Amino acid sequence: MVGWIVVFIALFLYMQIKERYSFYFTEQWHLFLYDWPFVKSLLWQPGGLARLIADFLIQFFVYPYFGALISALLLTTTVMVTSVILKRLAPALYLSAISLLPVISLLFLQFNINYQLSGTIAFLMFLCAFVFYLKIQPLVPRIIYATVFSLLLYCLAGPVASLFVAAILLTELFVNFRSLYFFLLPAALVYLSAVISLRLGVTGELKYLLLPDGYFTWKLQAGNVIYQPWLLMLAVLLLALLFGQVKQVKRNIQVAGLVIQFVVIGWLAVFNSSFMIDSRHEIFKELDYYMRHENWDKLLERCRQIDMNNYLYQNCRNVALAEKGLLAEHLFDYKQQDLRSIYLSWDKTPYISVLLSDVYFSMGHIALAQRMAFESNESVNNYNPRMLKRLIQTNLIYGAYPVAKKYIAILEKTKYYAHWAQAQKQFLENDKAVESDPVLGSKRECIFPENVLSGKNGFDSDLKQIINHNPTHQATVQYLGAIYLLLRDIEGFKTMIEKYYDTPALPALPKGFQEGVMLFAANDTTALKHYAISDQVIQGFEAYKNKRNSQNVYLNFLLK
Repeated sequence: MVGWIVVFIALFLYMQIKERYSFYFTEQWHLFLYDWPFVKSLLWQPGGLARLIADFLIQFFVYPYFGALISALLLTTTVMVTSVILKRLAPALYLSAISLLPVISLLFLQFNINYQLSGTIAFLMFLCAFVFYLKIQPLVPRIIYATVFSLLLYCLAGPVASLFVAAILLTELFVNFRSLYFFLLPAALVYLSAVISLRLGVTGELKYLLLPDGYFTWKLQAGNVIYQPWLLMLAVLLLALLFGQVKQVKRNIQVAGLVIQFVVIGWLAVFNSSFMIDSRHEIFKELDYYMRHENWDKLLERCRQIDMNNYLYQNCRNVALAEKGLLAEHLFDYKQQDLRSIYLSWDKTPYISVLLSDVYFSMGHIALAQRMAFESNESVNNYNPRMLKRLIQTNLIYGAYPVAKKYIAILEKTKYYAHWAQAQKQFLENDKAVESDPVLGSKRECIFPENVLSGKNGFDSDLKQIINHNPTHQATVQYLGAIYLLLRDIEGFKTMIEKYYDTPALPALPKGFQEGVMLFAANDTTALKHYAISDQVIQGFEAYKNKRNSQNVYLNFLLK
């Protein structure tokens, strides 16, 4: 028991330190509704119970430490049940250590944003079913059990039924070879069930119904890494079966065996930590967490600690600067590469859709913020809590109250988001309440007139429309100027400055825009005085032109 407690504590501490933000990120891509139609919609699918249990547990990931705690409990239980299986197959050998191999693989798979916790739940369900199978001695009951539970496991846990069948066939190959063909019936039933599911349109490919790919986000390629837990499980089973007939083992051989087991475990842990953990993804998950909670100061502080040579990071940082009203002031105090530093091209993935929704909402472009929220939500079965909140906000802004009410009703069926959803009811059919709200009211004033088609005359035209309708929305003009400068469109930037300077939209030029003005007015003292360009900016420009300062970030960018 002490050993299992040590395993649990080690797993908990490792995941809490390394995977803290992964749990928060995972929670945003699942939603558990306390609603029978939702439960029923999951249960009719192959693996529905595993998915339902996973979604129920994931809802608690929103709380600190709960993600690591729940995952550590699941993985420790998995190790324990695997150990029981190996002990039964090879009682004379000490194989408890090597039972960690499949668990180590499952542990590192959790870092993959496309892996579903239902895969770990299903794996544990397989182990429990297999333990009871090993306890049955008579042939006929064993055949009946294998047949019934292979079908039941497919319905409740999904593709892991294939692993159950494979484990049974491997076991019977060693212990009851002459009757092996009877156990082809469970395999045939699982395959037939998958074919029927395919015909019913559950998914478009058979591999999602029979292989571990089914526990990976559909439409995305899992890669060979998804097969590692299953292959390792079959490998340790094979090892136990090969040495299962050994009655007694000398102590020095036992010690050597344990040493070998720990060496293999250590090698797999080191290999997977370097191969399956992408530090860039983990940093993005952390920045995404700060974005979701609008903790702009913490986000900017984190950005100062990391290499910002990444468009995802730059988008997050620029949103933080814009929300603090500092994007134009500090535009070139940070690394910027090109237009993609401001907003990325949409690649139709749900993760970029969420980021773009945040970017567009910050800009005041409500139409695109709503579209990206809808697109992201569509890709995850309409249950992304963050984007459901965005859809509620945007529909309240547009005055589409019946649509907002529909999304509010969904979040009201959740544990964590119900209170926020209920608070939004005060805005339904209440234009005055919406307009007086500091966020909703300001964003409502950014809406285009009905006769203007979004994007028809270019994205900069859209931002100009927003500025014209709500000149006090400072983030919009800051984004517009930043876009011109990152595109090196000096003429467009000049026109913008001439139009909006000394108006409510741009009462004074922030430092980043002053630096941009130097590109077309460096020798025009009247213009420099008119735009109130600071001596610091002027001196910095002159030093660069005279080759005395090659470290000027904005000029190195704009004049290269």
